[in-house]
Amino acid sequence: MTAAQTTPIDEPNVWTGNDFTAGEEWVIPLNDDHVAELTRSLQAARAANIAPQDLRPETFPLPRLQPVLDKAYDTLEYGRGFVVLRGWPSGRFERADNLTVFCGIASYFGEAKVQNYEGESVVDVIDKDKPYDHTSRGYMSNKRLPFHTDGADLVGLLCLGVPAEGGTSLLLSATNLYNTILAERPDHLPVLARGFYHHRRGQHDPGEPPLSPERIPIFSFADGLLHCCYNRNPIDWVVHEGMTLDPEEVETLDDFDALCHRPGMAVEMTFREGDMQFVNNFVILHSRGAYRDDAAHKRHLVRLWLESPRSRRGARGLLDIYVPGSSKVSQEHPRP
Repeated sequence: MTAAQTTPIDEPNVWTGNDFTAGEEWVIPLNDDHVAELTRSLQAARAANIAPQDLRPETFPLPRLQPVLDKAYDTLEYGRGFVVLRGWPSGRFERADNLTVFCGIASYFGEAKVQNYEGESVVDVIDKDKPYDHTSRGYMSNKRLPFHTDGADLVGLLCLGVPAEGGTSLLLSATNLYNTILAERPDHLPVLARGFYHHRRGQHDPGEPPLSPERIPIFSFADGLLHCCYNRNPIDWVVHEGMTLDPEEVETLDDFDALCHRPGMAVEMTFREGDMQFVNNFVILHSRGAYRDDAAHKRHLVRLWLESPRSRRGARGLLDIYVPGSSKVSQEHPRP
């Protein structure tokens, strides 16, 4: 490993849940002027018949809100790594209008990317009564999702409905996780840097291999900056294709998971309707508790994967598994 990889990371995104003592300090409130401005831009985008995922700052102008969004992006890129925008009155609007506002705001952070084999760039995270196994994606289930990362520079979630019970969002600093492993189990770092094959869960053309074509490191560095890419279940599910993990790999993953669940490591939050959560996917892992809907309460999030030309980080990851060739890294450095 390089010197950068054997030295503890010292960045504002190194934190534990116990560091947040001022309540929901990650919340950025939207005021009445912001809501009015968003509504005007919504009406203009609707009149121009622009698909939500195709919106850009120039087609969704927000002169009053933009300084707030610029500061939020700085927090994502240079600060703690996550923010929640709160105050959009989603209950007043139809789903299509809420998507337009969400995508319009998100366009100030990055470009929406296709997230799956089906070609969707806007994904509904709802209970579709699907199993959470090697045949489907986790956002189709109401089961607990273990700590993992997603597919692009940033992950955005808009809350349109809350469950009857459960569904808590948990965030974890990957840079703090790295520092802790460096201090307590440095022998695990070579295994984490070598990485693992991932099961593609049917997200590929017929005749293509069901596993990722190469190992994806859990921890990698570029220009001295950490990139974390982790999802335990697709790593374990390679067994369905005849591949096994050796005892050292299993121990490393077990210790990694145990550390994620160490008390005080993660920060916990509950979504409100209209909340928009944005997370730096390279330095933050996220998890979700199991949830239960009923007739009056149904959990409904909308997810975006965003790639930003301003991002300082980047490595091959989940986009290269589920939508090969679509990430900025694969476009800049195509496979031979």
